[in-house]
Amino acid sequence: MEQQITKFYKYGLVFIKDNKILLCEPYAFKDLILPGGTREENENYLENLKREILEELGDKAILDTDSLTYIGNFADVAAGRTYRLVEIEAYLGNVNGELKASSEIKQLHWFSISDDYEALSPIIRNKILPYLIENKYIQ
Repeated sequence: MEQQITKFYKYGLVFIKDNKILLCEPYAFKDLILPGGTREENENYLENLKREILEELGDKAILDTDSLTYIGNFADVAAGRTYRLVEIEAYLGNVNGELKASSEIKQLHWFSISDDYEALSPIIRNKILPYLIENKYIQ
């Protein structure tokens, strides 16, 4: 029997500091992902990112909502799951306060373009990081 492909929609935060992007290593799989997550009920991107940042980066992490800039929608195979496709609505922005892996996040990583791309989720490796490099957000 053929595997059914599932599609889902997420919001993601692209937080760049010192020419590195903040990525999360979840407990559920090994691929590094953006902070953010699937929309709950009628959440808009701002409500979602504020909630997800607190859940994933700790209760002292505060999303700088004034810094958010929409950078695009990206679609690819979902992290850790080859039978799922994900579309991420991505926002460039900053987080203030202490960052600490929390909830379903095992560890936080500051990823530079000289690090191992195999650690990245497909959507970051194939779509988001090339976009950030091409548009000189990260070098």
